[in-house]
Amino acid sequence: MNREGLVSRVLAYAIAAVAALSSIAQAQRRVTGRVTDRATGEPLPAVSVTVGGTAIRTVTDERGAFVLRLPTSAPATLLVRRIGYGRVDTPVGAADTSVVITLARDVLRLENVVVTGAATQVSRRNAANDIAQVSAEQMAAVPAASLENALAGRIAGAQVVANSGAPGGGNQVRLRGVTSVFGSADPLYVVDGVIVSNDVTQTGTNAISVATRTAVGSNASNQDNGVNRIADLNPNDIESIDVLKGASASAIYGSKASNGVIVIRTKRGSGARAGGDLVQRFGTRQLSGKFGARRFTLEEARAFGTARGLSAAEVEENYARCNGFCDFEEQLFGETPFNFETSLAVRGGTEGGTTYYASGLALHDGGIQKNTGYEKQNVRLSLGQTLGSRAVLQVGATLVRTLTRRGISNNDNANITPYFVFAGTPSFFDMRPRDGVYPHNPFAVTNLFQNRDLIRTPDEVYRLIPNARLSYGLMRRPTQTLELRADGGLDRYNEQVNVVSPRALYFEANDGLPGTLTALSANSLAANVNLSAVHGWTPADLGFTATTAVGVQREVTQRRSTNVVTRDVVAGQENVNRGSASEVFADRTAVRGLALYAQEEVLALKERLLATVGARAERSTVNGDIDKFYVFPKASLAYRIPAPLAFVDEIKPRVAVGQSGNQPLYIQKYSPALANTYQGQNALQPGPINGNTAIQPERQTEIEGGVDLSLGGGRAFLALTGYQKTIDDVILHFVTAPSLGYQVDIRNGGTIRNRGFEAALDLTPLRSNTVTWVSRTTFARNVGVVTALPAGVTAFNIERDATGQRVAFGAGYGIGRLEVGKRVTQIVASGCNGGCVEQKGDAAPSFTLGVSNDVTWRRLRLSALVDWQPGADLVNITQNVYDGGGLAPDRPDGGAGRARENDAVGNAQYVQDASFAKLREVVASLELPAGLTRRAFGGAVRVARVELSGRNLVTWTKYAGVDPEVSNFGSQQISRFIDLAPFPPSRTFYLTVSAGF
Repeated sequence: MNREGLVSRVLAYAIAAVAALSSIAQAQRRVTGRVTDRATGEPLPAVSVTVGGTAIRTVTDERGAFVLRLPTSAPATLLVRRIGYGRVDTPVGAADTSVVITLARDVLRLENVVVTGAATQVSRRNAANDIAQVSAEQMAAVPAASLENALAGRIAGAQVVANSGAPGGGNQVRLRGVTSVFGSADPLYVVDGVIVSNDVTQTGTNAISVATRTAVGSNASNQDNGVNRIADLNPNDIESIDVLKGASASAIYGSKASNGVIVIRTKRGSGARAGGDLVQRFGTRQLSGKFGARRFTLEEARAFGTARGLSAAEVEENYARCNGFCDFEEQLFGETPFNFETSLAVRGGTEGGTTYYASGLALHDGGIQKNTGYEKQNVRLSLGQTLGSRAVLQVGATLVRTLTRRGISNNDNANITPYFVFAGTPSFFDMRPRDGVYPHNPFAVTNLFQNRDLIRTPDEVYRLIPNARLSYGLMRRPTQTLELRADGGLDRYNEQVNVVSPRALYFEANDGLPGTLTALSANSLAANVNLSAVHGWTPADLGFTATTAVGVQREVTQRRSTNVVTRDVVAGQENVNRGSASEVFADRTAVRGLALYAQEEVLALKERLLATVGARAERSTVNGDIDKFYVFPKASLAYRIPAPLAFVDEIKPRVAVGQSGNQPLYIQKYSPALANTYQGQNALQPGPINGNTAIQPERQTEIEGGVDLSLGGGRAFLALTGYQKTIDDVILHFVTAPSLGYQVDIRNGGTIRNRGFEAALDLTPLRSNTVTWVSRTTFARNVGVVTALPAGVTAFNIERDATGQRVAFGAGYGIGRLEVGKRVTQIVASGCNGGCVEQKGDAAPSFTLGVSNDVTWRRLRLSALVDWQPGADLVNITQNVYDGGGLAPDRPDGGAGRARENDAVGNAQYVQDASFAKLREVVASLELPAGLTRRAFGGAVRVARVELSGRNLVTWTKYAGVDPEVSNFGSQQISRFIDLAPFPPSRTFYLTVSAGF
């Protein structure tokens, strides 16, 4: 073709395009509308209105109004959505220029959006994965030290249990079973796009409890009852939580998502008028679980006491003071503190496109033991600004300060923690101070009340979490959109922990260096930046929308800690340079990662079919090959079938498959050296761990299938899900021959398979103008089995964690064991009169069941949540400690015979059924009449409520320990079944007054 012909053709195309655009412009028509609440008639802002079959979309303003330009004069359909309300498809006739739309409350939350990618989301009713959601109302229903408490019993497939009853939280969330052995045990937490830390800085009480010496010396240990940092977040700031349980959903986060992902959205401002909420709570705590103690007659007390060095007169004096029985648990843990929580939030927007949200929190939670407690102050600010017609900037920041005092508990080789002293001191001996003097305890090395009054364990954290998101609409056409987005943030905190154990304490003289101080400082930084592009294509008359998302993510994490332990401290001094014997421990880690991701999502057939494919490729410096990209793909398909049966509104079969992973821990790649001296010079020697320079992430492959049913005209929603996930390249630590020069060899090897079934039923048995009853039931069962171990390995005991610290006390009590064909959570223990080791229990529950009911009658609301976890076993070593002193409460001999059977004969006695059901939450709430509210507060207050609430009010269990929710070693994938002298549980009661303005 010559140049003239080419120019003519280009001009012809241009003229045709101009003519087409002109005809489109002429065909466009302006349609206005207003959206209101069906029940109240109030206007609804932030409602999404989309023209069906196009990419044309707008959002209602604070008056509920919107304006659209339809591409043609033909009839159209408007798709109207708002979170918390049911979707409405509204027809617009060819001659219509205005519409009025009403939306009804979505009680079952079917129209909520859920995460499907790093930059995409869809309506829950279309999702191909079983993604659980928890709302803001559920999070704030009852005060909780940590947000995980509000998840317990609400999510099918999530086992939420407390590691301790101490103030400040300390919980573990396990999603769909065990996914690693020595890797991370926690889900990944993402808050407004920022990956936040859930690390635990152990408090350093090992310096006085001597729980472990061999692996860490006097340094902090995994038995110190530390707090996981997700407790720093303010539950009142949370708008919603998405829980990504399956690999096909969590694949968007790659090799950090094998344990699932918890995606948190915080509250933001809106274009509506200014408003806010003030919440004031007052409450208390109360001891809810006791171990008990052996009771003595006076004759038995004389025999017991005189055999151990007391005179008969001393026995009789103490017996009289105790009235025959001193309830040590009630005396020590019987505090009923005055607790309070004050929360204020304001939000709104301006006509200039600015939105804002600001909140503040002041919380004081006293412990049931003197000198323990938890305090939190939290300030959050979120600002949004539209920049022209195409760009939106959203920035936010959270500043947190917490102070936790948890005392001392858990394992103890110095016999100073409460339950060790209880187990060694007969209940007729009075340890309480008299006239400021603490009696010497001839049965133990310490006086428990002296420890309570003089030992201090403050743990203070300052934390800053800023985040930002900038989105720019590069293209906005009737059939195509293209949005560019940059978002990210950082999580930075400093933690200072001190243990003060004065030299005046009776037990401090035992090591010849009375007085112990620690100064532990930890600094953590986690930062991530995401750059993404999202293209939407809705071709005219083809009936589908294709959304393509691509992006890149950069992550950096750093952590440093230093712990100084000093002994022989001058009386009255609390600085670590005031002692004569010091030890210094330091740790430093730094990790960098890079990820690329892409996803294609097609919503077709009148938004009934959703198909998704995607992949994430990432590399990290914790892998052996830092330049190698590991790819984690995913795919899913779901189709909504309307009205297949008379009582079924809709049925949605769905299937999804995907991969995610678990990164190696920082230490597993390296071979740490130990400090030593050689001929008087500083030197290093090989350490106990042989790192693996070729280590790679564990890889999880999961297939999930299920069906969702909407029933009874929107009165019920049932989700049924089955899954199988296989974890390959499991990182294992093998105990080696001493001649090799190291004790632990780290390798990838072995396979774990989890199979499970989940069901979630939401229904409204009653719904009228005066009464609404919403019931939610969740059920889950998971069975994890070891399907392969490295060649030549038939069984593998889990005795130590990734740092070499102990996570079990041997088969004489109960220990985890990996064995091909056996449950990954099995507990084996000695039997056959010491001649064998056999399976005696399982740490995983048979199933989990959560049932909640919420009834609203006019202005009164009642709700309750029950959590049932039957079938799990614990190793009750606390009972063994009591038996060793002959002071267990359940046997005439104080358990001495049980201890002999266990220790001398060799038949393990302490693997016990720890099934339980808990009344997690109870709330009674009354909305004050509008007239009373106006008279009391004036016109500034829209609504006011008064509530009574309680948490963990009742526990039904046959377990002989203080609580079936304990873990001596904190969060562990497998070895979280050890009960050893924990801080006991408590129930809470609160009165709440709230006002919305």
